[in-house]
Amino acid sequence: MESQRFRVLTLTSLAHFLNDGTFLLYPLLLVYYESVLKVGIVFLGTLAVIYTLISGLLSPLVGDFADRHDIDSFLMFLGILLEAAAIMLFALPFVVPSLAYVLIALAATILGAGQAFYHPLGGAMLSRTFGKSSGRVLGINGSLGSVGRSLMPSIVTALILAVGLLLGLSVVAIYMVAAALIILVGLRSFKRGSVSAVRSKSEKLDRSYYKFLIILGSIVFIRSMFTTGTTNFLGDYVYHIYLSKPLAGVFLTIGFLGSIVGQPFFGWLTERRGGLFSFTITSILGVLAFLAFMLIGKNLILSSLAYTVYTFAVFSGFPVLLGYISEVFPRNFYTVANSYIWGVGVTVGGSAGTAVITGLLGVGYSLTFSFYLMLAVGVLSTLLIPLIPRKKT
Repeated sequence: MESQRFRVLTLTSLAHFLNDGTFLLYPLLLVYYESVLKVGIVFLGTLAVIYTLISGLLSPLVGDFADRHDIDSFLMFLGILLEAAAIMLFALPFVVPSLAYVLIALAATILGAGQAFYHPLGGAMLSRTFGKSSGRVLGINGSLGSVGRSLMPSIVTALILAVGLLLGLSVVAIYMVAAALIILVGLRSFKRGSVSAVRSKSEKLDRSYYKFLIILGSIVFIRSMFTTGTTNFLGDYVYHIYLSKPLAGVFLTIGFLGSIVGQPFFGWLTERRGGLFSFTITSILGVLAFLAFMLIGKNLILSSLAYTVYTFAVFSGFPVLLGYISEVFPRNFYTVANSYIWGVGVTVGGSAGTAVITGLLGVGYSLTFSFYLMLAVGVLSTLLIPLIPRKKT
């Protein structure tokens, strides 16, 4: 039993590392597409909206399918395989610049599809395997995702500098395919444990849960407009401050180190004090830290520190939100509930935030103005938290 738990935690953590490693890939490559290939920033921003929208809208379908079948390990493998294919396609515009717009659009579409899989699947697998102690485990697992998210910009930047864009991105894609196969083989014996853990077609969620799901999902949606919208343009924002592409990649790595510590901490806090308490604390701290980041301006050390505190707080959603779901929902609805909160709330909300910033840039507003507007949206989401039902009524 313990060996099975260890295997599930280890391999889902590897999957989280791989999946979240792609989170900052497009914001980093956006800098190269704009400065090297002269691809328009509005086009690139629009694609950021599209691929996150695809991920968010596809996620509930993945979650619903997963809750009706017992092939979680294959679905997890499939998601990572799609992400690897997207990375290969992202490299091709530098080989065939005349097809840059088509290739970037295709790669972004496939990336969005691949990113729809991990979070609802991984969260549900861990919640089912570890039960009441899942908060800390989700935090540990989420921390590995944060390591991937933090390291990938610097790894990709180093590979690009060492061997070029095509070969560098190809190395990352091949590594992801190999790791995905290890996950598929290692988790092939994972089963949900009972017939009741696989939902029948006729089984419905009680209406009392929908109010909770709609209100929490709406607030998460608004918060994610702020967090993901600004993150998608962070590399470009930093680049225009310091005029250095490598420094933009390093800043993304340093800034996201906070979430490596934040995920296990807030996973533990969620287990001790509950998901609502942790969600409130992370929202308040995130708004204050981002405000500090914007006010500091061109001071690399202090701005990096402020952004690290920001990611410590707001990029702990995996243990906080999915731990919260496991407190409230029946076990055989974990995956689909996760997929609505994560897929629609986090991902589609992020897509909406990216769309707002893209639109503002398109009509001539600056990134600085756009970031302050998104900060105001973050404040609004925090003020709405008291509306979340304390119980599913």
